[in-house]
Amino acid sequence: MGIIIRLACAVVLALALCGPALAPAATRTAPARTPAGLAYVVRFSGDIPAETLDLLRQVSKAETLIQNPPDSILLLERRAEEDKANFAKVFQSDGYFAATIAAAVDQSATPAVLTYAVTPGPRFTLRQATLEPPGPDLPTPADIGLTVPSPFSAKAVVDAEAKITDILHRKGHPYAKVANRRVTADFGTHDVAVVWDVEAGPRATFGPARFSGLATVKEGYLAGLVPWAEGAPYDADLVTRFRKKLVSLDLFTLVAAEPAPEPDPDGRVPVLVTLAERKHRTIKGGVDYKTDEGPGANLGWEHRNLFGGGEKLSVAASASSIEQFGEASFEKPDFITPKELFKARGKIANENKKAYEGQNAQATGSIRRQFTDSFSAAAGLGYRASRIIKDQSRPWEDDKRYGFVFLPVEAGYDTRNDVLDPQKGLQATVSAAPYWGTLAGGPNFVRPEFSLANYFKLADKPGLVLATRVIGGANIGTDRDNVSPDLRYYAGGSGSIRGYPYQTVGPLRGNTPVGGGSLLTFSAELRFRVTELIGIVPFVDGGSAFINPLPPYNQPILLGAGLGVRIYTPVGPVRLDVATPVTPRKDIDDIAQFYVSIGQSF
Repeated sequence: MGIIIRLACAVVLALALCGPALAPAATRTAPARTPAGLAYVVRFSGDIPAETLDLLRQVSKAETLIQNPPDSILLLERRAEEDKANFAKVFQSDGYFAATIAAAVDQSATPAVLTYAVTPGPRFTLRQATLEPPGPDLPTPADIGLTVPSPFSAKAVVDAEAKITDILHRKGHPYAKVANRRVTADFGTHDVAVVWDVEAGPRATFGPARFSGLATVKEGYLAGLVPWAEGAPYDADLVTRFRKKLVSLDLFTLVAAEPAPEPDPDGRVPVLVTLAERKHRTIKGGVDYKTDEGPGANLGWEHRNLFGGGEKLSVAASASSIEQFGEASFEKPDFITPKELFKARGKIANENKKAYEGQNAQATGSIRRQFTDSFSAAAGLGYRASRIIKDQSRPWEDDKRYGFVFLPVEAGYDTRNDVLDPQKGLQATVSAAPYWGTLAGGPNFVRPEFSLANYFKLADKPGLVLATRVIGGANIGTDRDNVSPDLRYYAGGSGSIRGYPYQTVGPLRGNTPVGGGSLLTFSAELRFRVTELIGIVPFVDGGSAFINPLPPYNQPILLGAGLGVRIYTPVGPVRLDVATPVTPRKDIDDIAQFYVSIGQSF
């Protein structure tokens, strides 16, 4: 004879009680110094799976309050009765509707023994999952992630219920909701049937986006970013995409986008966008230290809404013992269409490096188009002027000047979940720029480059991420020596191959870097987050700069290895890396190099 059990509330409650598992043990004993009251221990008997036993201990009031013993046997029995009700919900959430739990207290023992005798019984099977009333847009059990038949799981049912409205919202039903859920367990057949009463509501089309909360950001700029056309079928995914786009602008502290409570008289559904603007100006700075480069500092200022249309103006300066530079950039979104971004950038630098000493200035302008959320491409025009005061490898060319017009073209793909501390995703860029010399004797060449970084989360708890990166480039079409020293390739140092001094991995004349016609470097890090605050990172770097732009290459690949510490802060991780050369070179390499900065190494 079947018994009908209503589980809508019980299922949710049982799920809410789930938490981190406690270590399994058959008996928990009271401490040596027992507090005043009726001291007791808790035992379980019966064929209980280890994971279920862990959860029972977690939800047990008797276990939780074992260090606060009750004053009487009646109060202990009251705790046991509460536990029995909670244990029943735990078993029901996993399909054991016929589980029996008995509790007994042995007062003759010292301390007293509270024993729970548990018989899980058979696990019930989900035999039916139905959405009513029938409709053309209602999802099937498979659409919402349910397999019928399968062992019953309350969590699977609750997760599936959330997908019902998600699917209907994407199919043009913005007001769809689940009105009721009925769960029926048949104790004769050990089967479970789940029925959802669904109010799909009418199919609707998009209306306009209506903004509130704007102060200085122009509504027209935001309206141009709306990804739907008025009159198109309503799709909640497009609303979500728009909300994420607004968040990415870094102009707002609050972004909410929801369909209006009811459609307009014409049947179209407006999307209500509620915003709160953040401060649009930021000052930022940082310091770092590297054994081979010495101390460094940087300072920057930006305005992210210069004219009300999301225009960004940034200025920055940085100084260390080997380089001092200042730069400014301007970005204009919605340049031709909402998918184009115009960017202009200028930079001047003074460099005093092992390979050369000199100054350079560069200006570029480019247009970038965002084809998808992850893929973009850009093309532009630039000019670079250099004065090499001292070329350490070619002293007869001291005080030489170079000038180049170049046309950079780039494609990028980025699926990282976090810019400062990515834990999953891919970042790839491929670029090429033809260079034309504008001064007498200046070479012409093509400079292709690529970078590929991948982040793979191996475990959530503890946090474990494998991060890898490969970088390459070449100056094709001319000899290495014809290219100005500040456009040659160098390897070694904090952003390249840790453990080796800055710029020293590659062609050398004595101990002086000469620079190469090409470059290939690679890195691998295992980022282990020990606590919320501290992380440990063993790493390996490798590669070299090569004389020739194309194979064959005659420089050896050098490897550096080390260990890093990460201190996680609200502004990003602070890193301390210690690295050593795997194959140290006499009179060139030290036993170790130290690097301190903000942000992951890549």
